[in-house]
Amino acid sequence: MTAGYNTLLKSPQWFEKRKIILARDNNKCRCCSGTNSLNVHHRQYHVSKRTGNFQLPWKYHQKYLITLCEKCHKAGHAKFKIPTFTIS
Repeated sequence: MTAGYNTLLKSPQWFEKRKIILARDNNKCRCCSGTNSLNVHHRQYHVSKRTGNFQLPWKYHQKYLITLCEKCHKAGHAKFKIPTFTIS
């Protein structure tokens, strides 16, 4: 992921998608049920076969997004590598 990706996570499109995922998950971490410092985590990343670019963060299907508190999010990134898949 690049610094540009972090900029995309500040866009109105991402805030709207994030709001949808938080509501779906009842504004709770799916690991510990915490309600503070919630993040929406991408379970996997998709890269376009044609362009080599990562898919825009808000373009992911909801099944690839999950609500995690900051603590669980950091622990998950430390323990697991997020898989990256090439898509058409």
